[in-house]
Amino acid sequence: MAKKIRRVQLATLIIVGEGAHEEAFLRHMASLYDGRETNQKITIKSADGGSPGDIIHSAIKNRHSKYDRKYVLMDSDVKIPEKDIQTSKKNKVEIICSKPICLEGMLLDILDQKIPSTAQACKSSLHPKLDGLPTDKNSYSKLFDKHVLDNTSKEQIITIKKIISNNK
Repeated sequence: MAKKIRRVQLATLIIVGEGAHEEAFLRHMASLYDGRETNQKITIKSADGGSPGDIIHSAIKNRHSKYDRKYVLMDSDVKIPEKDIQTSKKNKVEIICSKPICLEGMLLDILDQKIPSTAQACKSSLHPKLDGLPTDKNSYSKLFDKHVLDNTSKEQIITIKKIISNNK
């Protein structure tokens, strides 16, 4: 008699980063916090930039409608119009804004570094500190290891860790 294989239905979620740098950092975090015990399947994508509305729409496109939970990680240097906030609520997309300014500003803040006043200046300050290209998840491993991320008080990082580890 053949054994029946019981399959566990995994929850599915998508996290859409504003651009390739956010996607790489999210993939780095997933490598640290996603495991079999999370009982979920995570998809990480890049919206490839654009307005806040474009990024939100990237998470709610038809091919993404099958996900149980949807998130976007975007910079906070551009105000999100109220209509885009309403669209995200209607489509159950949670918005996580990198603060201050952008992903790089937030990561500099974690390292207790001076935060420049523009997104471009934040990128210019952080990127040389990385172990490679900012579009490669492995570039974040040395500066933002599990110990550093576990000990940060940055609300956005704590939220992302909870999402990825399915620890509500």
